[in-house]
Amino acid sequence: MKILNSGIQGKNYFFAFLIFMPFIASAQNQFNLNELGDGQLILNLSASEQTSVQQDTLNILMQYTAQGRDSTELQDEVNQAMREALAILEKTNNIEFSTQQYHVYTVQEGRPTRNDINNPVWRAQQSVQMNSMNSEALLVASARLQAAGLTISNLYYSLSSERYEEISDSMMNAALLKLQSRADEAASFMKKSSAQLVEVNINGGQNFIGARMAMAENRSMDSAAMAVPVAAPGESQVNMTVTARALLSP
Repeated sequence: MKILNSGIQGKNYFFAFLIFMPFIASAQNQFNLNELGDGQLILNLSASEQTSVQQDTLNILMQYTAQGRDSTELQDEVNQAMREALAILEKTNNIEFSTQQYHVYTVQEGRPTRNDINNPVWRAQQSVQMNSMNSEALLVASARLQAAGLTISNLYYSLSSERYEEISDSMMNAALLKLQSRADEAASFMKKSSAQLVEVNINGGQNFIGARMAMAENRSMDSAAMAVPVAAPGESQVNMTVTARALLSP
């Protein structure tokens, strides 16, 4: 029984003996080393792929906040504001949205007086999360929501799951072809007749690189009171590592 770890390295691939990587997917065909026949060898291989992809989905979190002494009136104010916000979003195409947590709580500024204890200041707020691949439509809608009294809590770009899967599938296929090619090359060099990948493990992910954001100075045609926020997408770095065991047979 022999196990080989190749030290050959190239620009986009390398051979290595990797066992403890946190793989997210694996081919369930683990090979029993005790079943190796005469002249068979096991070669441990690894290949990595990496690419930068422009983010395609704009995400915006906005909230409405009201503060005062009457908690009932504050909640009614929030309810009306959020109802108006959802009506605006329902009339806008290509936007996905959902309401987030509703908070009502007391706030104390400085040391409260005896009257403050009996009559506290309340704050009520609710937020709405929005995302769309049509960033222009979402930015215009967010300006309308700003004019209605909501504020932006977070604005960022991300890579959609559909685009990520498309890229990662392509990278996985490229890595597998690379591993099979290197296994065939090793088999030829060692005078073996065939090379078969008997175990495959895949580990992939993405890293956020960044996005550029700024406020527009020009005014929106649809909302004279508010400038439309401006956001430019950044990039996500998609990584893929595929490890495999190749069975070389005479």
